[in-house]
Amino acid sequence: MTYIARGPTYTRLSDFPWFPDNPSFNIWAVRAHSMNNSGVTDVGEVVRVLTGMKSGDTEDWHNRWRNMADSVREIAEKAESENHLVTARKAYLRAAGYYRFSTIFAKRGQARTLAMYEKHIDCFGKFAALSDPVIERVQIPYDGITMAGWYMPPKKKTSAKNPAYIYATGQGAGCEFAIQTSPTEAVERGMGVLFADTPGAGSTLTYHKRYGTPEYEKPFKALMDYLTSRPDVDPDRVGVAGSDFGAYNAVRAAVFDKRVKCCGVITACYDALEDLYDYGQEQHRPGFAAFLGEDPDNVDAIRVKLKPYTLKGVAEKLTVPLLILHAEETVNYPIEPAYRLLHDAKGPKELRVINSDHNTMARRMEVLSMLTDWFMDHLK
Repeated sequence: MTYIARGPTYTRLSDFPWFPDNPSFNIWAVRAHSMNNSGVTDVGEVVRVLTGMKSGDTEDWHNRWRNMADSVREIAEKAESENHLVTARKAYLRAAGYYRFSTIFAKRGQARTLAMYEKHIDCFGKFAALSDPVIERVQIPYDGITMAGWYMPPKKKTSAKNPAYIYATGQGAGCEFAIQTSPTEAVERGMGVLFADTPGAGSTLTYHKRYGTPEYEKPFKALMDYLTSRPDVDPDRVGVAGSDFGAYNAVRAAVFDKRVKCCGVITACYDALEDLYDYGQEQHRPGFAAFLGEDPDNVDAIRVKLKPYTLKGVAEKLTVPLLILHAEETVNYPIEPAYRLLHDAKGPKELRVINSDHNTMARRMEVLSMLTDWFMDHLK
């Protein structure tokens, strides 16, 4: 185990100045700041949204983020019409991020929430089309439907066939937010990244009404089939990554799909019920209700359905190299799942405990660089 605490140390989430009395609001404010590294947010725009916001007022949260999204989208559209395509591209990505932020505390299934989601997707698609190289919209067949996703090709080619990894999605929300969890760093290093809406997430949940499965390896096989069939991807140099619940999915994928060469996670999840739902932070409860197709108030039914979502008896079958990056601050998320996964995994493994908040904002660039450099070393 390695402890990462270079430079000034982080203390506790309540020291973050925005909402010290509200861990749920505070961690999402932290997330908004940390996404500046990948271009999903701008620090100045985030400060303008959060300044004066009422702690715990979910309508105020929605309105402020929606207004900023509308404003930044106008910047993008004007820049595009004037052929200032770099400005347009960057603004479309930020607008997509802000529309997503506007729905963090919104009720799922409402027309307003759907409208914000569709604006989020529209802006992300325009960002993708203006990217260089273009971020490709993909449709991957699975069980009678197609799972929508995105493939980010490397910005520099080091060989005819590049290494790549799949970023496993979590629950409820769409895959587009995965861009802030390392893909922008990966493509700078010559790797491609695929992320898609598997059952229980994003467009597959919203439009196909396909709910989640504890056997993530099944939809993952379809993702892997697609990725390894690409003529520009080396099928012998493919890994899998994930964060939070996506980390649970990533481990299952690495165990059951032998084409996976390595697995790297930011924030381990060993047991979804214990680590996420019962811990009760970061909107995981409504997220899992949507993922499972249950009423959020039907807590007993949700808890029963989540019991199979555990790595007990699975993690011990993990033999490929594993990297776990996990923050030590436990207001929003426990640290125990990182140690449980480290204990059970049988292959080469490493845990790096980060002196940071759960979202690793205090050391975000270190974490994203560590993850993608590790993938480069293991997908040579």
